[in-house]
Amino acid sequence: MTFEFRIPILPEQEFFSNVKLAALSLASLGGAYATAPILVSVGGHADFSEISAVNRWSSAYPVTWRPVPHAVSDRGFSSGFDRYAEPPSGDVIILVDADACLMRPIDGLLQSMRDADRPTVAGLPAHFSPFSRNGAENDAAWRRLLGAFGFGDTPLNFRYSQSPDEAFGGCPAYFNYGFVAFNKMAFTAIQPLIRPLTARVVDYLKDTPSIFFSAQIALSLAILTVGADPLPLGPEYNCPNSDEMLAHGLHDAADIRVLHYLRREQFDRHSFLCKRDEFDAFCNMSFASPVLQAFQQHVRSLPRLFYGEGET
Repeated sequence: MTFEFRIPILPEQEFFSNVKLAALSLASLGGAYATAPILVSVGGHADFSEISAVNRWSSAYPVTWRPVPHAVSDRGFSSGFDRYAEPPSGDVIILVDADACLMRPIDGLLQSMRDADRPTVAGLPAHFSPFSRNGAENDAAWRRLLGAFGFGDTPLNFRYSQSPDEAFGGCPAYFNYGFVAFNKMAFTAIQPLIRPLTARVVDYLKDTPSIFFSAQIALSLAILTVGADPLPLGPEYNCPNSDEMLAHGLHDAADIRVLHYLRREQFDRHSFLCKRDEFDAFCNMSFASPVLQAFQQHVRSLPRLFYGEGET
């Protein structure tokens, strides 16, 4: 079985340091994880020679830097779109945010994805509704949107991962984009749909706060369009760097497979890996949070992780 990872970033050392953590994390797992391709889409009119010059560390890892073509590159979602540009090179294609890393193997998920005989997309249901915390308002908003895109009869039989009570309403398969896995059949079918569907969702949601979630909603619509099977994952596959998921399905911090360090209350995800004082503070801090303790232990275990250490 083969699998690959695709990460969207901007050409800044903060993001480069996130990629270094992702690469060293995979290398630490050994075997197929250490050799899995890591395709990094770089927006913001990035220059390949400049990226290579400041990331000499990456030559020791299966990292490929892919500047988004200049004509479509920007500092917005162009790197997110670009993750779909290349045809799949593995049996399983994993889209993962830069601020996420594997702390444990995901063998069971990979096997399930490869063995599926239908297009399959796996992800953690988003924590909350993109529309409203009120269940009736949430359901009405989804039904209007789904109706506008030709899916008016779609049941809202999925629950949000931090609001599973029926009072918060339901949704179609609506995954957090921090970690989403596709088998090859699903990726190939969805690949050409993402950009046009996202543009239509942006237009539909213009002038509303929900426009921020256009990309995730577009993925939901793409799953419906191709008839892919959605596979909801537990919080161990996309756990934030805080303890709330311990009350929503995560039994123990030791179960975390993918840590998504998006929260900024305890440290800055974009700078703690490339500013020495912040890195040292993170490594030496006494965290009360079991999740942060587990993440800190993982970070400490990786050699030469700090972005400015040795060859950048």
